[in-house]
Amino acid sequence: METVADRMTSPVLTIERDENVKTAAKKIYANEIGSLLVTHNQSFIGIITKTDLMIKVLAENLDAKSTLVAEVMSQPLISIAADESLDSAIEILREKSIRHLAVNQNNQIVGIISIKDLR
Repeated sequence: METVADRMTSPVLTIERDENVKTAAKKIYANEIGSLLVTHNQSFIGIITKTDLMIKVLAENLDAKSTLVAEVMSQPLISIAADESLDSAIEILREKSIRHLAVNQNNQIVGIISIKDLR
């Protein structure tokens, strides 16, 4: 059986909650990814996605230089165990109406899986 670990992206790219959303957007664009995990004090506390940037920043006409990641990130960070099935990941994504899941193993975030990874 193929597991989440087989399809996840690792290592994950991160951004501190106190960075501005312009920095987040540039990092997402430069790395051709859909999200960044948000950290604070070396802990994962949320996620910021392209959708967050479009809906919460652009649609609300917020200033990208003065708006902090913490103000628009999605939280709590939803995760799945690395050894879970791909069907389990799809079920969580549908149930929560989200597109990205952090992947954990031994109580540590080891990757990220998105809806695109499951196609």
